[in-house]
Amino acid sequence: MRKIIAKHIGYPLQDLIKGTNILGIKNFLLDTQSWEKEKIEEYQFNKLKKLIQHAYTNVPYYKSLFNKYGIKPDDIKDFFDFKKIPILTKEIARKENNKLISNNISFNRVNIGKTGGTTGPSLILRKDTSTRSFVFGAYYRWYNWMGIDIGDPIIRIWGASSVLNKSNTKKLKEVIVSYIQNITCINSFNMNERTFSGIVKVIQSKKHKLIRGYLSAILQLANYINDNNIQFYYPTAVSTTTETLSPHSREYLKKTFHCDIYDQYGCGECESIAFECSKHNGLHITSEHVFLEILDDTNNDLKTGIGRIIVTDLDNYAMPFIRYENGDMAEFQSNNCSCGINLPLLKEIYGRTADTITLADGSKVHGVFFTDILYELDQKQDKKVRKFQAFQEKSGQIEFRIEASAYLNNNYLNNLEKVLNRFFTKVEIKILKELPYDKSGKFRYVISNIQRNYKL
Repeated sequence: MRKIIAKHIGYPLQDLIKGTNILGIKNFLLDTQSWEKEKIEEYQFNKLKKLIQHAYTNVPYYKSLFNKYGIKPDDIKDFFDFKKIPILTKEIARKENNKLISNNISFNRVNIGKTGGTTGPSLILRKDTSTRSFVFGAYYRWYNWMGIDIGDPIIRIWGASSVLNKSNTKKLKEVIVSYIQNITCINSFNMNERTFSGIVKVIQSKKHKLIRGYLSAILQLANYINDNNIQFYYPTAVSTTTETLSPHSREYLKKTFHCDIYDQYGCGECESIAFECSKHNGLHITSEHVFLEILDDTNNDLKTGIGRIIVTDLDNYAMPFIRYENGDMAEFQSNNCSCGINLPLLKEIYGRTADTITLADGSKVHGVFFTDILYELDQKQDKKVRKFQAFQEKSGQIEFRIEASAYLNNNYLNNLEKVLNRFFTKVEIKILKELPYDKSGKFRYVISNIQRNYKL
């Protein structure tokens, strides 16, 4: 019954209320995935041209940028010309945040959110109905690749939408949405030995077809199942996100759940970038929604080898991200996939591996947990946090390091310490002039020196 409600009422109702066209875009994408390469590229470039014209006319940041470099929208006649547009970095996006917002968009149905925070301080985002339609349309197309039907029962192992406080209205809304979409939500911020038995009972009771969520949380669940010799049912698929799915992790989860394990890739600024099909030959790029480049250190295109990801969201007119460097590394897959999907492939994504921090109750969290706290505590002070680093050597204890662009008042720091003390037995906050990068040149926002017990 819940599947019927979800498929024929829940998901269509979502489109009606939010003004999106997710189901229509999903069907469109099931058609475009078989287009020839030239047709896909033509479709991409037409969207790109319209986005550039809009950005130049209506977005203050791009108007100023294009004028500074002498670029006119009509000058962009091919993908080579497009690369004349300077790269947008995270630092620029945070600094110029309000100037990236379009001045001719009605914000009645524009979602305001923030980046997840696995790679550092959050960034405030605006997303219109067009980009949300393509993001979720691509996601539900992926269901088709995994053998999942819209409305099938799903387990979602995710962080809570609010770490500190949540209104009763918001709680009720989440319960209603989850019910009519046949989704059972598990709070990954509250997964420990005390709660695991109840979580497993909930999952077992519905025989959910898809288990999806943070890789680290699903690994914890797998450990509990194996350690306690639980006879677990076999879902159709398990999908992981946020961290890099290594071959060892994939094999371990496959043996635990007796099904295919699927990977996906996106970032808060531009979601639904790439998805894995049933052939597991890399991740198909959602070319209908994004234009993705891989560059070397001198900003030259890389057809082979590992380079920096530069991505453009082709659909977000409320807050365009054009040639955005999200901090991840990847390489293209040169071989075609035998699945019949003509979309290009990423061989592998690098830079998504994140340490987890262990709370006093044994629950494990990563960067999202801390960015949510900073954001919910005081958004004005949060904007001053250039970087943070959660460092842990003992379970339940934390050293929280902050590099700020301006003075953080004592009231904010005292409140931050009080909040962290709700989750840890010992908290030390350090304000540092500069937080160092590691030997590889990367900055790690979460560092744990505690031995992981995942049985990979």
